[in-house]
Amino acid sequence: MRRRHPWVLSGAIARVAGEGAEDATGAWARVLTSDGETLGFGHFSPASQIRVRLLRLGKDAPADALIDERIAAAVARRASDPLVGDTDAMRLVNAEGDGLPGLVADRYGDVVVVKLASAGMHRRRERVVAALRSTTGAAAGYERADATAARREGIAVHQGPLWGDPPPPRLEIRERARRYQVDVAHGQKTGFYLDQRDSRDLVQALAAGRRMLDLHAYTGGFAVAAAAGGAAAVTAVDSAGEALALARENLAQAAPALAARIVEADVHRFLRECHESFDLIVADPPPLAKRQGDVERASRAYKDLFLYALRRAAPGAYVLVFSCSAPVDAKLLRQIVFGASLDAGRPAVVLRDLGAPSDHPVSLDHPEGGYLHGLLLRVEG
Repeated sequence: MRRRHPWVLSGAIARVAGEGAEDATGAWARVLTSDGETLGFGHFSPASQIRVRLLRLGKDAPADALIDERIAAAVARRASDPLVGDTDAMRLVNAEGDGLPGLVADRYGDVVVVKLASAGMHRRRERVVAALRSTTGAAAGYERADATAARREGIAVHQGPLWGDPPPPRLEIRERARRYQVDVAHGQKTGFYLDQRDSRDLVQALAAGRRMLDLHAYTGGFAVAAAAGGAAAVTAVDSAGEALALARENLAQAAPALAARIVEADVHRFLRECHESFDLIVADPPPLAKRQGDVERASRAYKDLFLYALRRAAPGAYVLVFSCSAPVDAKLLRQIVFGASLDAGRPAVVLRDLGAPSDHPVSLDHPEGGYLHGLLLRVEG
C-alpha cells in the first residue's frame, strides 16, 4: 500500500473488525498497519482473495460521492482525448486505471454496457447507474453478467437493462470509416474488442494489396480493417459459428466485392492443413492463461500458434501477434515469439510493441491492469 497498489490480499490481513456484520460485503473498510496507522480506504469483499480494493489512500475517509466524481472525470477524459479519435465506441471506465476498481463501462453508440465485478461496485449499482446515465446522456444502459467475478466476490449474477430500452440484437458502431455490427448482450467482453482499436488502425494502414489472414477472427474486427485498407483478399478463421456469421455481415458491408473467405474451423488445425502463404497475418487468440498456474501450458499453446502462423507468412509479410492473458507479460510474449521464430525457421524483426488504446489506461500503481500485449513483426525470409 505504501507503493500505492490498490489491492489488499487476504494473506496480508491480521485481523478484521466487524467482519460478521450483516452488511459487511461491499462496505467501506479502513485499512490500518499493525501499529494502528491508517493507510487508506476501500471496498471490503470478505469472500474474495482480494479482500479490499482501495479507492483512497491516506487518513481522510471518503464518501460514496467519490464514485460519482471519478465516473464524471473518466467520461470527461474520453470526451477530450485526441488519441481516442473518430469513433462512437469506447471504454468509459477502466476499473483501477480510472481509480474505480471493479467497474468497467463501455459505450456503443447510444448504449452504455456495464460490468460490476466487485462486491463494492455491485453494492453501489444504483449510484453507478445514475452517474453513468447523467454523465453520458446515453439513451440506454445494459449490465453484462460476469459469472467468474460473481463467484470470486460472493455476489449475485445479474444481466439486463439498467435504463432505457434493451439493446437490439445488432447494434452498429462506427470506428473511423469502419462500421461493425455488435451484439452487446451476448458478444465477447461487452460485445466487441474495443481494446484492439489502435491495432485495427495499424492493420488498415498495412493492408493495401496484401493477402490477409485473420486468426481467431471473432466477428471480423481485423478482417474488416484489412478490407477497408484495400487488401487483395481476406481469410477469417474461427471455431465459433455465430461470431463468424456476424463477421460475414461485417465484411459484406465493408467490401462487398472483396475476395473474402470465412472458415469455421479450429485455428491450430487450419494452420497445420493450410498450404497458402499470406502477406499480412493477425494472430489474436482468446486468453489462454487466467492465473499464474496456467502460464506454462499457455506459453506452449501461444508458441504453437505463432510458429504455424509464421510458417504461413510470405517473405516480407507483416505478422501481428497478441496475448490478452494478464500473467503473460510483454517480456514473456517476446520470448515465446522468439522461440516460435527459431522453430519455424523464419527470422523476423520487431517493428512495434502493441497494446490497448488510451481509453484503456493502466495505472503505474497497478501493472496487473496491463493485460494486452502484442508485437508487429516483419518476416525477413
